[in-house]
Amino acid sequence: MTFVHPFLLLLLCLPLAWLVWSWRSSHRHLAFVLKALSFAVILFALAEPTINLPETKTGAIVLVDTSASITREDLARAASLVTQMERNKHGNWMKVVPFASQSRNLLPQEVSNGLHLIQTANEAGNGTNFEAALISSMSAIPSGHIPRLVLISDGNENEGSTARAIAELERLHIPVDTIPLAGRPNTGLHLESVSMPRQAYAGERIPIDLTIDSPQSTHASIEIFAEGKDLGTNSIELAAGTNTVRVHARVNSSGATSLSGRIAAGSLGELPFEQAIELRRAKILYLSQDPPGTESNLIQALGEADFDLTRDASLIEKDLAGIQLIVLNNLDLNAFSAGDKDRIEEYVKQGGGLLLIGGERQVYKEDRQMDALDRALPAKLAPPKTPQGTCVALIIDKSSSMEGRKIELARLSAVGVVDHLRPVDSIGVLIFDNSYQWAVPMRRAEDKSLIKRLISGITPDGGTQIAPALAEAYRKVLPSKASYKHIVLLTDGISEEGDSIDLAREALQHQVTISTVGLGQDVNRSYLEKVASTSGGRSYFLNEPQGLEQILLKDVQDYSGSTAVEKPLTPIVESKAEILDGVGMEQAPALKGYTRF
Repeated sequence: MTFVHPFLLLLLCLPLAWLVWSWRSSHRHLAFVLKALSFAVILFALAEPTINLPETKTGAIVLVDTSASITREDLARAASLVTQMERNKHGNWMKVVPFASQSRNLLPQEVSNGLHLIQTANEAGNGTNFEAALISSMSAIPSGHIPRLVLISDGNENEGSTARAIAELERLHIPVDTIPLAGRPNTGLHLESVSMPRQAYAGERIPIDLTIDSPQSTHASIEIFAEGKDLGTNSIELAAGTNTVRVHARVNSSGATSLSGRIAAGSLGELPFEQAIELRRAKILYLSQDPPGTESNLIQALGEADFDLTRDASLIEKDLAGIQLIVLNNLDLNAFSAGDKDRIEEYVKQGGGLLLIGGERQVYKEDRQMDALDRALPAKLAPPKTPQGTCVALIIDKSSSMEGRKIELARLSAVGVVDHLRPVDSIGVLIFDNSYQWAVPMRRAEDKSLIKRLISGITPDGGTQIAPALAEAYRKVLPSKASYKHIVLLTDGISEEGDSIDLAREALQHQVTISTVGLGQDVNRSYLEKVASTSGGRSYFLNEPQGLEQILLKDVQDYSGSTAVEKPLTPIVESKAEILDGVGMEQAPALKGYTRF
């Protein structure tokens, strides 16, 4: 017995003293005794006595194993057992505690419509720790109840120490009842480990590495799920012993996501796995000087790949920590300040991505010293070096029919070609009528002023004999060591073919290309087309000479160095690479052009 106010018990001496004093002066002894007892009882009650009587009710913790080794059938059986206990507890206290690596509370979906136990999600479900479950659950039993633990499990412990837990329970005199579950059949198929990144980007291919022990060689399949949604199935072949398998999953959502899977190996059974992964959308800093609307396809592709896109160039100076990729599309890189280039270089050093898309605004300048942006890029934006240069021969018809505007534009066209040649390149201008002669003998394009003066001296006269002139030009071009060898034939008349077609075939075998340009209506169109196509060149036909200069210059550029070629091109995958997995290059449309070097 205990008292809330024990100091009041000291006042019990007052009614006793009063009784002794009144006993002598009066004969009503019984009345005085009753009064004294009444005062004593009142004081005793004011002291608030408390009596603890022994409790005979049981406080039971029902521990239910919900780890990955428990089958759906076992979970249903465990739920049924717990429901029966609940119905028959008869005033005793009971609590259900699911556990795997650690104990947990029942989830709302487990108790919404009756008890429906589910497996513990993520990595916590891969372990079974009896020690943690038994020891941590004892504190939940209310005081005054007789403690008792009930363990429902398949017994496949892989964490903690049951021996330590038993020793502690024996010391506290707490009994444990066990109810076995069937568990999964032991076929020898085991999942030793599951490894996947803790964080990834939405839309990224997430690698999942599995270590599987198999008792025999067998075919198996791996199904992958994200929050219960089927992401596909991978077929694998397991060898007897330890197998290391990598599969991939792609999830387009963001936030915390449960990525789970199931390994099915026929008669060997199934192995589940699950892990939580944090998905976020990658952020791109996109800077471009392309005209509005021309980049819509690229922007759409980035959006469909779940990238967040920003165009705020000030982020380079402020903070690039939240940016995963910088895209520089057709920018004049020399417009960046030295400080901006340093910040981009440091960003790349810290693991940031940098994508450079070429364009006409990126002008190459020969700099001996690399700046910060040059160091950040894996390659320098420079045209390929061709020490041998290119060799170009212009064959110009100077017959009398070329007099006037035609020969004037022919001279201007030849001068335009000379202006675009490098000093390392070679140029020769062969003029012909009934015979031929070199107006500009084959030479390096170093003294361009002299070459232009020689071209300006070309005057029309005579007839038209193409074949001898073509043979002479080919004879001079063939021994050249240049990287590119190209001949352009310009005529406005008709001539005998001679052996021109055989010469064109030989030129093709020796990587010498021949293009032909026909001016006016009086040309042998089929002859000029055949010479060009046979040698791998092109043929052009103009009724008026006004477009001659542009055509001649573009043709020489196309066949004598790096240039943009605007024609459909279908790429072919020569060998498989991981970067192309899932791209679908077989169904990709043709490219609209390419740069040829």
